[in-house]
Amino acid sequence: MSKDGDCTRGRLSRDETARLARHEKEMEQLRKGTSSSREFLLWRKRTEETLKDLFGPDSPEVREFNAIYYTPVFLTCRMGDEAFDEAFRDGLEEARRYLRKCMK
Repeated sequence: MSKDGDCTRGRLSRDETARLARHEKEMEQLRKGTSSSREFLLWRKRTEETLKDLFGPDSPEVREFNAIYYTPVFLTCRMGDEAFDEAFRDGLEEARRYLRKCMK
C-alpha cells in the first residue's frame, strides 16, 4: 500500500475487487473458529494467493497481509483461552480493514 492507503498498482478492476470481496465475505464464518482451524488456514492461504496474483508475490500488499497476527504477540502462564480468542478476532478485523483498503 502506498502512504495514502491506495494499492500500489492502482485501481482494481471490478472482477479483481469481487475476488477480494469474496475473501472478505468468507471471514464471517471464520469468527466461530480459531487460528489453527482448517477453515481459517485455507482462507488465509487462498487470500494470500489472491493478493500475490493481483499485486505480485513480493508486493507490499502481500507483506502487509502476512504481517497480521491472529494469535497473541506474547504469552504468559496466566493467559487463558480468551486471550487467543481476542487476538484471533482482532486479527480478522484487521484483515477485513486491510482487504477493504485494497478494494478502494
